[in-house]
Amino acid sequence: MKKSKYDFLVKQMKGSWRYLLASVVFILTGSFFSFLGPKLIGVAVDSIIGNKPFELPQFMVEYIDRMGGRQFFLENIMVVIGIFAAIKITEAICEFSRLYASNHLSENLGYNMRQSLFERLQGATFAYHKSIYTGDIIQRCSTDIDTVRNFVLEMTDIIRVIAKIIIAYWFMAGISVPLALISFTTVPLVSRFSVFFNGKIQNRFLAADESEGRLQSYVQENLSAPRVVRAFGKQLQEREKFRTGNDEFSGMWMKMGNLLAWYWAIGDLLPVLQVILVVSSGTYFAVTGNITPGEIISFMVYNNMLAWPIRSLGRIVGNMAKATVALGRINEVYTADQEDYDSGVDMEIKGDIEFKNVSFSFGRQQIFENLSFTVPRGQTVAILGASGSGKSTILALLARFYDVDSGEITIDGINIKDINLHTLRRSVGIVMQEPFLFGKTIRENITITDADPDEEKMIKSTEIAQVHRSITNFEKGYDTVVGEKGVTLSGGQKQRVAIARTLYSGAKVLCFDDSLSAVDSLTDANIRKELHKRVEGITTIIISQRVNTLMEADKILVLDEGRIVQQGSHSQLASQPGIYREIVKIQSDIIEQTRQEAQG
Repeated sequence: MKKSKYDFLVKQMKGSWRYLLASVVFILTGSFFSFLGPKLIGVAVDSIIGNKPFELPQFMVEYIDRMGGRQFFLENIMVVIGIFAAIKITEAICEFSRLYASNHLSENLGYNMRQSLFERLQGATFAYHKSIYTGDIIQRCSTDIDTVRNFVLEMTDIIRVIAKIIIAYWFMAGISVPLALISFTTVPLVSRFSVFFNGKIQNRFLAADESEGRLQSYVQENLSAPRVVRAFGKQLQEREKFRTGNDEFSGMWMKMGNLLAWYWAIGDLLPVLQVILVVSSGTYFAVTGNITPGEIISFMVYNNMLAWPIRSLGRIVGNMAKATVALGRINEVYTADQEDYDSGVDMEIKGDIEFKNVSFSFGRQQIFENLSFTVPRGQTVAILGASGSGKSTILALLARFYDVDSGEITIDGINIKDINLHTLRRSVGIVMQEPFLFGKTIRENITITDADPDEEKMIKSTEIAQVHRSITNFEKGYDTVVGEKGVTLSGGQKQRVAIARTLYSGAKVLCFDDSLSAVDSLTDANIRKELHKRVEGITTIIISQRVNTLMEADKILVLDEGRIVQQGSHSQLASQPGIYREIVKIQSDIIEQTRQEAQG
């Protein structure tokens, strides 16, 4: 059974219920005292200034008589003022306490939602992250959370409005039931009017919210690749792209504003009609002697006190529509498919890898069908293939970023689906072609998997990755801050720091996804030499287009459209017709041509 999006909200209320309860108590108490003031004014006009008997509970009438009755208050008018002041002070204390509790409720809820969403995002599947824009995620985890948090804060206002309406009409009915009924006629109209507009506002807000997410994605994407934008002279196109999104976003909010303008205009008209009805009817009842001057004063004060709560129904309904949409978008993140990190075998991985009749698809696109190969422990297997042939997908399947459609992948004879996910990913280290570095120091980036970094191990890793000398040439050495996404390092330095980070992690299976593409051939050769010499017993998978990188592998797999069309050692593949020999010839011709041009 599918859970409601409100289940998420209820769960996030952990630790906040006491604040909600306190807020409700102070709302009810404060609302009651806020209506005692007008009652006191009516009693003062009719029973102290006038001669009408006190219409109060019997015990209060008896107490007033013992004090001297009406004459006592005429001679001690400060007592009346003191009672009125005490009522207002009590009301103010209740209002402060309500706001204090409501503020704690709101902030605690916001904290819980932010924490829960971040934790869920950490456990969400790789497929989910690939399917959603970063800007949209940020918008849901910031703007949408604030929308929901603020509305929950306004939920106390809903209780406050309802409480004031109930208490006000209780007092008003005590003055004149017919006049109270006349005053009440506009409340159902406002409610029906609010319900009618609720659906329209909700649809408009959803469209505007999604448009805002797309606009943030444009900005995030542009800021993530400033060099690419400038290198290809794409500034004008990016401006136009942003202008289009900005026009759409502004248009959505203009439509929302127009709808709210109608809503507020009509919503303001209804309370005015109520005042006109009450004033005209009250005047008639006063002229005919059915209501006293003090009572009409109290009634009008009560009616005016209701004007804002009734009008605020419009604001609350509008915000309810926004919060409902925002909560739905937040809930989509919260209910995203999660990876299972708890189950599975916790084992020491040695590195024997086998793909057995593996089939895998991205949606309707078939990537692999019955793909099979082995990588014995301690050996190096290289993979060559055109773009889109499935090279990187092999590594993604091995690390279980995706699960195979059929067949199985085993490590040391165990299906990777039966291996604990923490263990698997800790043991399979992947260095991407475009590595991500955190905006921290080089030291923190390399030792990110270790709470207690090992200096000697770190230096050994950077020496193998051929980046130790470059780091020591920096003014602050390993304490150099690399900047956002490693912007202060060159492409080759970023790749080598990422290799050092993977080596430091102690992974038993090393996967290089064209991660030596930004280093020169000599550095490439030195890295492979050091890996072979100093990292023994490690299973290595290398994806590369360089023959010099591939040729030293124990086995080379040539992929074409998701199929292995050739496999064998460099010497075997270079001597037989096929894709590999053609690539060897092309690269050899380029090298020879370059050499001749250099000599000439």
